[in-house]
Amino acid sequence: MGATWTGNPDTSDIVKGILKNEPSGLDVLFECCGQQEAVDQAVSLLKPGGMLLIVGIPSFDRWSFDVDDLRRKEITVKNVRRQNEMAEKTVEMITKGKIIPDRMLTHTYEFEQIGDAFDLVDNYRDGVMKAMIRF
Repeated sequence: MGATWTGNPDTSDIVKGILKNEPSGLDVLFECCGQQEAVDQAVSLLKPGGMLLIVGIPSFDRWSFDVDDLRRKEITVKNVRRQNEMAEKTVEMITKGKIIPDRMLTHTYEFEQIGDAFDLVDNYRDGVMKAMIRF
């Protein structure tokens, strides 16, 4: 899908791999999995003045940050509410061909299987990225 580098955090040191390709760090980083380890990695990857956008929804109540890293690097942390007023715009962009989501689609369900689809996505099972429900 156009990535110039990919890494698997289960098998490699993601921070080391990214910094090898971007030695000065990153300007913006999106945390999308809701894991504390990802936030810690994000802060270490951001360059001074960088921005961390938290998209992931954690299963816990509070994030933890290394205050010295945030302060010294002057990192901005911004929460992003997923799907906030975006569904209609997204459907319009897909309809017009501006977005082609086919490569993200991992599972397809018929309308009668809607409960199974929501259960799969809710529990992040079977490697789901995006599940499609046919009407």
